[in-house]
Parts: sequence; structure tokens; C-alpha cells
Amino acid sequence: QGHADAQFNLGVCYANGKGVAQDLGRAVHWYTKAAEQGHAEAHYNLGCLYANGEGVAQDRSRAVHWYSRAAAQGLALAQASLGLFYAHGEGAAQDWDRAVHWYTKAAEQGHADAQFNLGVCYA
Repeated sequence: QGHADAQFNLGVCYANGKGVAQDLGRAVHWYTKAAEQGHAEAHYNLGCLYANGEGVAQDRSRAVHWYSRAAAQGLALAQASLGLFYAHGEGAAQDWDRAVHWYTKAAEQGHADAQFNLGVCYA
């Protein structure tokens, strides 16, 4: 198992080349270890890597999977990202109700982009 925070931090180090050579594949490995233990930020970072095809093949449906896990734990960044994916139909079928739901969750935490996007939904 290991210590989820330490595994997450190793992922950050490899993703950013801090103290080690940058290696996105190793970042994915350590983020996955932390995510398996329920680490919300690891879920989010995996979502970003899958969304952008960094260290893994681009897979928007996998991004939605990881964003969903982080969003369910209350991480505003993941909630806003998930809203965007549902609004644009990326990685999942376009679903405005779900987009509004996730934008609202993030907006309630003060996430400015989610607040803006939520306003656009009602414009």
C-alpha cells in the first residue's frame, strides 16, 4: 500500500522534474498508487494527464473517470473540470444538467471559472 501523501508527492516530483528527472510515466505510476488509496488530488492529476495525453495515451473517458472520483470528494478543480467535460461532451455524452451540477458544486467553493461557466449556462 504505502503512504498516499508520499506517493502523491513523488508523482508531483516526477511530473515537474523537482529533485528528479521529469518522467510523466513515473508520475502516472505514483499518482495511481495514491489514487488507489483514495487520494483526491491524485485522482485529479490523473484526470489531467489522461485529458492531455501526458505520460499516457490521451483518453478523455478515463479523464472523466478520474475527475469524477476527485469531484465526489469535493475537490473544486475536479468539479469544474468535470462540468466542462459534460458541457462540451468530451469523454462523456454532453449533459447540461450534469455540467450545471458540477459547475455549481465548484462555484459554491469559490472557483471563479466555474462561477463564470455557470453564469454562461443561464445566459
